[in-house]
Amino acid sequence: MIDEGWWPVLEIPDGKLVDYLLNPEHPTGGPKARFFLSFGFDRSRPQELGRALLAQADALYGTEALRLVQVDGRVRLVVEGPIAAPDGRRPRVRVVWQQQAAIAWRLITAVPLTR
Repeated sequence: MIDEGWWPVLEIPDGKLVDYLLNPEHPTGGPKARFFLSFGFDRSRPQELGRALLAQADALYGTEALRLVQVDGRVRLVVEGPIAAPDGRRPRVRVVWQQQAAIAWRLITAVPLTR
């Protein structure tokens, strides 16, 4: 459970958006990139996807859509819900942040939710 009044510092590594989540040629990120590109996100404007992922976490703070899990001894913050896309639609996405310090979290991945 997340304590009331707690909110993390969320960090998105420079290459995570351009080289992975918005790169249709990436071996594992390619399908994710095609998903995000189909909603109007663009590799030349990675900050749009970054803002959408940050806004999702902010909007869902304090709800059941945001939960903490442990994976291989590391704490991860998992957020599931819609993001605001440039084309006006609101695709549902699972975003995973990994704890780096007491209140610092780094983006690990974003995965389309199909249900």
